[in-house]
Amino acid sequence: MLEKDFIKLWIDKIQDGMLKNFPAEFLTAVISKEVDMPGKLLVLGPELFGTYELTDSRGNPFLHTVNFHKIKFFLYANRTTPVKVFAPENEDDYALVVKEYEKHLDSLVSLIEKDFRKNFPESKSFNSVSNQIFSTLNLQRY
Repeated sequence: MLEKDFIKLWIDKIQDGMLKNFPAEFLTAVISKEVDMPGKLLVLGPELFGTYELTDSRGNPFLHTVNFHKIKFFLYANRTTPVKVFAPENEDDYALVVKEYEKHLDSLVSLIEKDFRKNFPESKSFNSVSNQIFSTLNLQRY
């Protein structure tokens, strides 16, 4: 097997049900509300005096907050550029939901790495391979 075949195999595996739907599958333990999204790429601006900002690709502000977990929540939720998502009502619940999702992403990376090491024991290119898999699936880990 070549690395490009390995990458395709894992992209297919993840698309075929390994990836949980964020945020829907991570909001089951919290009270949530529907939030309008821009339906466009969101960009994280620089932190300024402890405040974070998300803007759309044209620079229109979407969110200002001191809660970095809330920023990460909306970045993760915007993966497919939806126009509406459900989000936690309670500010503290953003951390809980984001940590669970990040744990899920980390477990995917661990599975990929284990399989990579088995198939390519001498290779040093796991970071490149895993980045390519995540990039193709438009997945990011902040």
